[in-house]
Amino acid sequence: MNTLLLLVVLFALLIAILLIGTPIGLGIGFLGVAGILAFLSPKLLAQLCTITYNQATSVTTLMIPMFILMAEFLANSNMAADLFEVISRRLKRLPANLAISSVVSSAIFSAVCGSAPATAATLGRISIPTMLKKGYSATLAGGTQAAGGNLGILIPPSINFILYGMITETNVVKLFMAGVFPGILIALMMIVYILVRNKLDPGMIVPPAESADEAAEKPSPSLGFDIVTVVPILVLILVIFGILYSGIATATESAAIGAIGAAVVVLIQRRMTADCVKKTLLNTTSTSCMILFLMFGGLVFALFLTVLGLPQELSGLVVNASPNRWITFIVVNIIFIILGCFMEPLSIMLIVLPFVFPFMKALGFDPVWLGVVITINCAIGMITPPVGMNLFVLKGATGLPISDIIRGVIPYIAIFALAIILLCVFPGIATFLPGSM
Repeated sequence: MNTLLLLVVLFALLIAILLIGTPIGLGIGFLGVAGILAFLSPKLLAQLCTITYNQATSVTTLMIPMFILMAEFLANSNMAADLFEVISRRLKRLPANLAISSVVSSAIFSAVCGSAPATAATLGRISIPTMLKKGYSATLAGGTQAAGGNLGILIPPSINFILYGMITETNVVKLFMAGVFPGILIALMMIVYILVRNKLDPGMIVPPAESADEAAEKPSPSLGFDIVTVVPILVLILVIFGILYSGIATATESAAIGAIGAAVVVLIQRRMTADCVKKTLLNTTSTSCMILFLMFGGLVFALFLTVLGLPQELSGLVVNASPNRWITFIVVNIIFIILGCFMEPLSIMLIVLPFVFPFMKALGFDPVWLGVVITINCAIGMITPPVGMNLFVLKGATGLPISDIIRGVIPYIAIFALAIILLCVFPGIATFLPGSM
C-alpha cells in the first residue's frame, strides 16, 4: 500500500477509535495490534510482553512516579497555596501584583511539579478567588493562571520532556536543562505583558472599597513564616538542578532525592497529615498508571510502525519533497497546536512523534532544541479554544466561566508563539545550558 495512503488510513482509524470514547492508550495499542496482525507476522506479538516489561521497569520510567510524588506532597500539604500568599505579599508594591504573583508562583511550583493542568488547578484554587476579591477582571485572573500553569510542562522536571526523551532517545537531563531559560523567558514576557496592560488599561483592576475595620483586622506579614514557606521549596529546586547539571546524580536519582526531600520538608513543617498522605499516594498512583498505560499503547503502535518501516519512508518523502526545512517546521508546529486543542500533550507525543521526529532530525533540527519547541507548541494547544485542557481544568477547579478564561488566554497564546519565534532566531536560549554541561 502507498505510504501516504496507509498514513491517512491509520489516522482515520485512530480518530474513529477515539471518537467512540476509547481511552487513548488502549486505542493506539489496539490499532498497533490490529496493524501487526493485518500487515506483519503475529509472531511479533510475543515481543510485546518483553518490550512493555523492560520499559515499565527501566530507570528512566521510574522518574515519572518519583517526580509526581514530589509534586503531590507539596500540593496536598497546602505549601503551594502558601507559596502564592507569600509571593503576593512580597510583591505588593508592584502594580497588578497578584497577577504577577500568579505567574511567579506558577514558575516556582512548575519546578517541582511537571504538569500543566496540575499547576493551573493547584494554584488557581487560591490565586483566582484572591484576584477576584481584590477587583481583578475575571478575564485577567483566569487567563493569567491558565497560561501560567503551562510553565509546568516547560520548566523542569517536566513529564513531557521525560516522555519525549524516551520516544526519541534524547538525553532527558539535557532536555531538562534546555527548558530552564525558555521557561524563565516566557514567565518574564508574561509579567511584562501584565505591567503594560495595567498601564494601558487601568480598568482591568478595580479594587473594592475597604473599611477601616477590615484594614485593621489584617495580620501583619511575618517574615519568619515567609522564609519557612518559600526557602525549603527553593532549596529543593536548587538541589535538584544542581545535581542534574553537575552530573553528581542521574535524572532518576535526582527524582528520588526530590521525592524524599519533599516528604522531609512536609514532615518538618508538620503538614504530614493522614489526609495529605492519602491524597498524595492515591493521586501519584492514578497519574502514574495513566501515563504507563499511555506508554504501553504507544510502544505497541511504535513497534508496528517501526517494523513496517513507515516512519523511515515518510522521512525520506518529506526530506526529498520539502523545498525549505522551515516550511516543514511551520507545518509540524501547526499540527501540534491543532492536536493540542483536543488532546493532552503526552498523547500527542506518543501518536505524532514516531512520524515527525525522524524527518525533522533528517532536516537538521537539533533534537534537544526541537523538544523544547514541540513542548511549547503543546502548551499553546492546552490553552487554545475550543477544547484546551487547561481551560476546562481551571473552570472545574475554580468555577470561573469558560468564556472569561478563553478571552483572557488569547494574549498569552501570542506570547507563547513569540517565544517559539525567538527560539528559532536565537536557538542558544534552549541549547546553551545543556551545551555547557
